[in-house]
Amino acid sequence: MEHFTSPRRRVLAKIALCLITFLLSTFTATAQPHQAIKPYVDFLSGKQMTAKEYILSLFKEHDIVFISERDHRDITQYELYLEVLRDSFFINRVGVVFTEVGSRSINPELNTFLHTDGLSKEEVDRQILHFRRNMLFYPVWHPYNWSYLAESIYQINSTLLDKKKISFYPSDIFFNTKHPTKENLKEAYGQFDDYFQRDSLMADYIIRNFREMKARNPKQKALVIMNSRHAYSPGFHRKAGVPEQNVARFVFEAFPDRCANVLVNQFALSAIRSDNDLSVAPTQNGKWDAAFQYQKINNAGFDFSGSPFGKDTFDHDPRTCPGITYQDVFTGYVYYRTIPEFRIVIGIPHIAEDGFAEEYVKREDLYYEIFQTENPHEARQYIWDLNTKQEKQEDFIEELMPPIRKWLGQ
Repeated sequence: MEHFTSPRRRVLAKIALCLITFLLSTFTATAQPHQAIKPYVDFLSGKQMTAKEYILSLFKEHDIVFISERDHRDITQYELYLEVLRDSFFINRVGVVFTEVGSRSINPELNTFLHTDGLSKEEVDRQILHFRRNMLFYPVWHPYNWSYLAESIYQINSTLLDKKKISFYPSDIFFNTKHPTKENLKEAYGQFDDYFQRDSLMADYIIRNFREMKARNPKQKALVIMNSRHAYSPGFHRKAGVPEQNVARFVFEAFPDRCANVLVNQFALSAIRSDNDLSVAPTQNGKWDAAFQYQKINNAGFDFSGSPFGKDTFDHDPRTCPGITYQDVFTGYVYYRTIPEFRIVIGIPHIAEDGFAEEYVKREDLYYEIFQTENPHEARQYIWDLNTKQEKQEDFIEELMPPIRKWLGQ
């Protein structure tokens, strides 16, 4: 056997070596972050707390922690919130949750249920379905995650002593759906449409209840889950020097230096034409998400102050007064799952059954009568469409991902 390389093989080896060298140099060049995201990438290279650890850490110095949730329909964020609720620190030191979603009128019935031991799975499902049919002045609330949260709190409480059980306080305006009239429904919609009145009522409910809790237990703390602007701090303004009428602003002012608020990763609103007519864009034109994806991080939390993220112009709401930054509006930020991992889940199993479809049609008819708008008579089909869970990716994913990929050279 000959132990030498033929000239042809030597040439092929040189070509292969050159190709490998070229590919390695190309990879090295593209492996470097884009200059626009480098400050964020460098910051994230340091050790970060997980999202759950960060939220819990805020309770060490604060009595009330707000979370500004993303798309109401996303269920992945509720996996995070339940990680927080299941933690022994939360159970032993906090134990109270307020939410935007759900009328205060379902308490004390809701907490009586959540604190009752020994219910079967069928009884728990039946109770939650009862609340889903009577939880708001809306004819029905379609996101599934409220059911997921309530059922999970019941499961957590079933493992705890009575004095440790978590209490759950939906905070939206009072409305008794069991005996609705045209007059009180019209009043409820009027309060809802007047965002100052609605936010002040929700804030008042939280403030009054929390003060009563503190009177009984000076060490009491609470988690508050609100959507979007409801969790903005007093640092947010649409007009310079004019305080905004947001829930968190009122609560922050009621308990000075005792409140914190956290933004959960989501997307910015680039235009707001109505509650149901929005345009979206990734935060900071995708640079934030690109930095996290570059570092392969999908679970982290940190203070905005002292970070390059906090110094950025606040672009979460297009109505923001010029010059306001993220650290002006929020204490901190948690990143939990990338946008492609968001899961939109709507539907309430069995909601249309047992005659509720007919009740729902009546509620819809009353709505159109009050607002004197044309009734499309689609209520029966709609409620049956919600009779089972439906899952999909985030609606806006096609709009959100290209700007993010741009910074990653994809």
